[in-house]
Amino acid sequence: MALACLYLGLASRAYAGGSGLNTIVIVNQLSSNSCEVANYFCERRQVPPENVLRINWPGGNTTWTSNDFQITLLNPLFAMLAARQLTNQADYVVLSMDLPFQTLNGTLPNGTTSVLFYGLKLDSGPGWQGITNSYSGSEQIFARAKPASASGYSFLSTMLTANTVAQAKALIDQGVASDGTFPAQTVMLAKSSDSTRNIRYKAFDNAVFNTRFGRNYSVQRTNSDSIWGQTNLLGFETGLANLSLSPKTFIPGAMADSLTSYGGLIFGPNGQVTALDFVGAGAAGSYGTVTEPSAVAAKFPDPQNYFYQSRGFSLAECYYQSIFQPYEGLIVGEPLAAPCQRPGSGQWLGVSSNALLSGTAQPSLQFTSPDGQHSLQQVDLFTDGKYWRTLTNLAPQAGNVLTVTLNGYPLNYTVPTNSTLATLATNLAAALNAPAYTNITKTAAFVHGDRIELHAASTNSAADPFFFTDTTAGGSPRFYRAVYLSPPTVPVLSALGRDSSGAFRLHVEARAAMPCVLQASTDLRNWQPLLTNLLGGPMDFVDPAAAGYPKRFYRVAASVPDNRPRLSALGRTQTGGFKVRVQSPAAPFSLDASSDLVHWTSLVTNQTAGTLDLEDTAFANFARRFYRATARPQPAPTSTPTVSEVRSLANGLLLRVDGATNAYIIQVSTDLIHWSPLSTNLSLGKAQLAASAAKGAAQALSTSVTASRGVFLDSVANGTRSVSVNGIMSVGTWLQLTVTKTNGARVNVGVTNQIVTATILDLLNQFTNAINSSLALQGTDGLVAEDLAPGWFGASGFNLRVRGTGQDAAGIKVLLSAPASSLVLNLTGEVALNQNFSDLQPRNQLYLTAGATNLALSFPLDTTALPDGYHQLTAVAYEGSHVRTQTRTTLPIRVQNSSLTATLTPLDVSGTASVQGTYHFQVAANTNNVTAIRLFSTGGQLDVVTSQPSATFTVNGTSLGVGLHPFYAVVETAAGLSYRTDTRFVRLTAGP
Repeated sequence: MALACLYLGLASRAYAGGSGLNTIVIVNQLSSNSCEVANYFCERRQVPPENVLRINWPGGNTTWTSNDFQITLLNPLFAMLAARQLTNQADYVVLSMDLPFQTLNGTLPNGTTSVLFYGLKLDSGPGWQGITNSYSGSEQIFARAKPASASGYSFLSTMLTANTVAQAKALIDQGVASDGTFPAQTVMLAKSSDSTRNIRYKAFDNAVFNTRFGRNYSVQRTNSDSIWGQTNLLGFETGLANLSLSPKTFIPGAMADSLTSYGGLIFGPNGQVTALDFVGAGAAGSYGTVTEPSAVAAKFPDPQNYFYQSRGFSLAECYYQSIFQPYEGLIVGEPLAAPCQRPGSGQWLGVSSNALLSGTAQPSLQFTSPDGQHSLQQVDLFTDGKYWRTLTNLAPQAGNVLTVTLNGYPLNYTVPTNSTLATLATNLAAALNAPAYTNITKTAAFVHGDRIELHAASTNSAADPFFFTDTTAGGSPRFYRAVYLSPPTVPVLSALGRDSSGAFRLHVEARAAMPCVLQASTDLRNWQPLLTNLLGGPMDFVDPAAAGYPKRFYRVAASVPDNRPRLSALGRTQTGGFKVRVQSPAAPFSLDASSDLVHWTSLVTNQTAGTLDLEDTAFANFARRFYRATARPQPAPTSTPTVSEVRSLANGLLLRVDGATNAYIIQVSTDLIHWSPLSTNLSLGKAQLAASAAKGAAQALSTSVTASRGVFLDSVANGTRSVSVNGIMSVGTWLQLTVTKTNGARVNVGVTNQIVTATILDLLNQFTNAINSSLALQGTDGLVAEDLAPGWFGASGFNLRVRGTGQDAAGIKVLLSAPASSLVLNLTGEVALNQNFSDLQPRNQLYLTAGATNLALSFPLDTTALPDGYHQLTAVAYEGSHVRTQTRTTLPIRVQNSSLTATLTPLDVSGTASVQGTYHFQVAANTNNVTAIRLFSTGGQLDVVTSQPSATFTVNGTSLGVGLHPFYAVVETAAGLSYRTDTRFVRLTAGP
């Protein structure tokens, strides 16, 4: 593995977000299909011609040995990277059709793409720990977080293949067409009825929760074995051996797969759904295992890959971050697809297109980020597709101050020297988790790369204090009070002024569950939407477009929530009563009944909002019966909130508010007569978050921390608890479940075995049916028993799931009882249905970025370091987060520092020609002192002629394959001069 060591030893690195510049395409030269698919990918993704490696593999497209892989692919890849000086920019490797998808490590098959990702693995023996993937879940820049168990190399590798060339090209199109489209279609996470293969469902809620922060990204979970007829999905995860997919099931950029044994056996005998089935239905990428993996969820994509996609990561990054043990897996897909990437804009200044340059030029660049929350950090310069140097890198500056406030309580963190986003996130999270802070804020911080995930841990958030910093406090005495107010029926818009870049900052105060739209206009007639907030609550917004207008107006429109109770009929009961349901999400209510619509009798009063199911047992006594639900007025507050001074801060006075039961406004006075408003809190009982950054002691501000939302999101997950029963069955063996609802009501459900031959599974089947048929447990304050299945060594089990959502609903408690002499239970004592506690807590996100929203720079360009002739300068600006989305701008130039010139002339081909033809290119220099003339095209150097001032090259079209090909030549002289000719493009087609 000497070449692998050489590869690791090369220094300098362009940290890439992912583009054709960072992708190596490997082609099986002996397959015309492989050539055609590779050429098509290179054209669509603008892959430089020297990034293509041609190998010769005469075998089939299913399996090769590790020795075949090493000699045929890996060693040539290392040699190519070193010879072409590409080691500092290659992160992706794409295998183009007709290459084996299995690589044998002895007799154990590995997925070929996983071998390129982190080497050959064994699943047993002393090295079995090495099968894990440390890059998984990291949300890191791949080049800085390659898997620790990689054996000397690591690439984000995928395979471009299908049943036909046309389908493989369609796969590429699905990836390219998705970039930056921010599709609103849904990702479906399906819990199938196959209990062996549906094991990923426990991870669904976490992914659903996190993707809700993307605002424009939808993930839903369902219980289903089929999506036949479904179209326009952005993604799909299931667990089934067999599945029928409709054509056009998926939109561009979709990722889809099934947890089954042989999804990666894409060619050859296989009776199961494969990755090619998902690709054929329109997905841009899919995954499957190439050998029996057993039912191990870690060997398959976690649904969190859809959250990574919502952040803007590429398809290959999403997959490899979501698979903990990928060694048996194969990824088929277009690796660069990124539906949620946010590129900025860029342009060259000071040098015109095709300008003639000599000596040291001074070009300029201007890059602008897509919005105020996605800064640009680094700019790299590429010449003719190769990394040359980094022009600027705005790393986090020591002395910048990050401020995070949780429920108004501030925490200031000063950026230390040599910080990265990852170290900043780790250190900031440690400060947020310090006991002195968490005792007040009742939150927990979890680090994920450049992101901090916050979980609200309070069990009674309505009683928690709220803090506020009075930045106007001065030397004169000031008095404070908190005054209740009714929540506004319309949102309130406040102007916060311009920032240093000219962008305008706004603040919207809206109560929770009040959807609103922020709009802008330049003439008060034509209004354009800027932001839609479907969840309501306070929010801040930065309008970077304001810098481009002489005047700008703003307004906010809202949909006032309809909080009236909803009444629905559930029908007659077996006992002769009539069952009705009242749903009132925001207000207390009463349920009344009448027989004549004039005289009404109250049946029940619910002093809290929520859902209530009631059986009217008197229904049979009336010829007719009517029902109504009426919202009850909110009780007046019985206490007055108090405001106290906590301590003085550098920027003001920290205040604390206690005892508030309604929305309130903090007021200030200097004479106890005249009161002025300071702050309004409309989100009482909700954890609140704000974040900001300041220059501090640094020369400039290059570090930012952004809160995803001003108010923590409530979970939509259902609380769960797993139940397992084992032991000895006999007639008379019984089970009882005592359920204590969150309102204190108790419900008992029990069964007794009466069958001599009954098993534990039989008893649990009877028991779960009894639970699910209990009318008292069928409302949102009840529960359901599901997932009944046999276990190991005679045991059986099921899950209890709360019908309501979120942390409060999961407070329902259960006590499972059975004869101690015969049955063994996994539940001891009374327990809450919060086994999935992390998924139930309210949640928010903090994102750390580096850089600036505008990057303007000039740099010296030493043209003498380039051959004379024609070149492409490509400047790449990277988003200042770990997503690293690229913004690229290209400038064609011509360099002339000597008298040397040369021309390339196609003699018998131009434009479009048949791939079956043989064509000739003439290269002529203006001097006889020539040492070499080299002809280049797709795959690098095609041929070389030495010691001649001119040469005619013969090119066989079939060696290049169908597709678009660039041709250029480099002339070298004995004096050490060189000249690069203009590039000519020829499209080779299968036709005449």
